Amino acid sequence: MVISLPIVAVFFIDEAFTVRDYAEFVLFATGVGFATSVLIFPIAFGFERLVIRGGTAWKVLAACTPIASPVAAALILASLFKFEPSGAVSDALAIAMLFFISFSVYWLSLWSLSAIRYGAWRFSQRMSRGRRFG
Repeated sequence: MVISLPIVAVFFIDEAFTVRDYAEFVLFATGVGFATSVLIFPIAFGFERLVIRGGTAWKVLAACTPIASPVAAALILASLFKFEPSGAVSDALAIAMLFFISFSVYWLSLWSLSAIRYGAWRFSQRMSRGRRFG
């Protein structure tokens, strides 16, 4: 849904589009967003479990994921224009690009909430023990 917001602006700027076109687009974007979330949730949940149970390397990977995923999507997009693959390959690359963009948004929100929850728990533990910050 976040990715489609710039496209929504076209419907407000260009008078050739009707409300019906706008409603169809919003429903389509909602459906794609919901389906992507359902497919990405198990992957993000598993990745979070690996980060929690893993060592420093997994935590570094978790911190780099929101940056690396859009970069990978941009590289895929550039390769689509440079190499002009066949229809099936371009469809697979488009799905991979959607995955990387969606995973970065989904992971960032999931990981951020987990990090905030963990930070609040640590803060409450320190406060209950009467320790200072640091």
